[in-house]
Amino acid sequence: MGKNKGSADQESVKVIIFVILSYIVPLIGIGFSIYILTNSNMKNYSSWIKPLALISLVTQILIILSAVLGIITFLTI
Repeated sequence: MGKNKGSADQESVKVIIFVILSYIVPLIGIGFSIYILTNSNMKNYSSWIKPLALISLVTQILIILSAVLGIITFLTI
């Protein structure tokens, strides 16, 4: 039973680190968010994982689209 507890603790630390990285790292954060959403172990881990990953994914996509739009606007003016 102690081994399962250690495995659950490692999984929770892994999930928390991936969620933090999905917010901090701009382009690679999309990969972390998709990994969290597609990995069945993380998806079933807790109810707050999926909404945080979705919010992170949408935020990263909006930031990247805004940057691309800004660059295109700068180059055309």
